[in-house]
Amino acid sequence: MLSRDTITDAAFRLTREEPNTPLTLARLGADLGADPTALYRHFRKRDELLLAVFDRMYADVVARHVHDPDWRASLRGVAVAMRSALLERPALIAEVGYRFTGGPHERAAIELTGRIFERAGLHGEAARLQVRAFGELMLSHAAMSAASVTLPTEIQAAEIEIGRARYELDVDDMSAYVDAAFTTILDTYIDGLSAQARATKRMKAAS
Repeated sequence: MLSRDTITDAAFRLTREEPNTPLTLARLGADLGADPTALYRHFRKRDELLLAVFDRMYADVVARHVHDPDWRASLRGVAVAMRSALLERPALIAEVGYRFTGGPHERAAIELTGRIFERAGLHGEAARLQVRAFGELMLSHAAMSAASVTLPTEIQAAEIEIGRARYELDVDDMSAYVDAAFTTILDTYIDGLSAQARATKRMKAAS
């Protein structure tokens, strides 16, 4: 029997099995053995379904995260889990990766990240701003990475050649390039956040 959960589960699976193909209700209906119009009894429109699937992606991120006593390692773990989950579904990112889902799993991921920032010594508005900044940093990088690694092979090769010839890019393929960029971005962000956390701690100690 169809339900919101069974439909979302099937859609979530399909977006991974066919990562570069936009999800269609016809394809989803065929997978579920149901007429596509039956899906509208549970989701008012395709957009609502896509947001539910994207919210399920956040559940995957939380499940993959492993707590570490060091907040820096914990934050890095969230970043790696989020990027991995996102890059498994590039077509989904392209459609709704910039959107709030408003769902329970997105909230759980936000709360998880917020607790990590609190362990870093940031609270209130400062922590909330960093949660948003971190989320946008991860989502935007994942979207660019997904677009890059799903380009046709010949275009990827041309991009790498331009990088080598004009910008001294020393990598062999697009995946290596986006991986190196991710590591640099994340290291820079965590270093900057560490400096901010230390400054906050000094200010509190002095007051």
